[in-house]
Amino acid sequence: MSSSKGESPSEPQVNQQIPQEKAVEDQANVLAAPVGLVSIVIVCCGQLEFTRLCVPSLLYHSRRPYELIFVDFGSLDGTSEYLAGVAAAAPVRVVIERSNPDRSLASACKEAIMKSWGEFIVLLNNDTIVTNDWLDQLLALANSSAEVGVVGPMSNYASPPQRVDEVTYRLRTKTVVQNPNTVEDGSLHTMIETVDRFARQWREQNRGKWFEAQRLDEFCLLIKREVLLKTNLFDGNSSLSIFAPNAFAIKVRKAGYHLAGCVDLFIHHFGTRTVAKADN
Repeated sequence: MSSSKGESPSEPQVNQQIPQEKAVEDQANVLAAPVGLVSIVIVCCGQLEFTRLCVPSLLYHSRRPYELIFVDFGSLDGTSEYLAGVAAAAPVRVVIERSNPDRSLASACKEAIMKSWGEFIVLLNNDTIVTNDWLDQLLALANSSAEVGVVGPMSNYASPPQRVDEVTYRLRTKTVVQNPNTVEDGSLHTMIETVDRFARQWREQNRGKWFEAQRLDEFCLLIKREVLLKTNLFDGNSSLSIFAPNAFAIKVRKAGYHLAGCVDLFIHHFGTRTVAKADN
């Protein structure tokens, strides 16, 4: 299986806002976007220490064309400034959706998704570390059949059957959490490489394996845009059920699609950090 490829936008567009009254998004931009464009929506509820691991892994391991859409959910820990720096330096389109924590996280994520241009949407927690070829592997499985609508990876912190119990590495996260602003970039890079080494070994042992899932955990989901359209996500009166995995899976199947687990793809998930922080 091979994933769709295309050229990246000719120049990065930073913090570009698409008027809400256009209902879904600027349709001309969606149609003009590169074939196979992936919109990666990263939810940041503070927790800068995890975002500083997630974003470098994304930039290092993601093959274009893709765009980054950050949901800054009431962060007060320097996340906003960090994301502004990412937007200024990233070689791709970046949108930062700042949201008042008085709103629901689902509402903030829905608004961010509505500003996406991609043929595919990835919803990703900021407490994850992605690995080599992660996006290509998700796309390959999604493109393997028109009936596959949603795809998710394996991880150390996930519900069965996505959970990998035999993880052989350990991350020194205590130092990062307690002193996020004093950890050198080299230490962050070492953590990312540690996860990636395990992911490469895991891929070799499980190459080509996948399963049809009844549900998928929401920490990392690749969803075809057509699925979101057919499940009425872009309807102004609809609610975003991605954070209720069972309900979302039912909607996906009713729309005529399958959910699939990518067995040979492993990403690290610290677990409960993103959504738990939003609930506080």
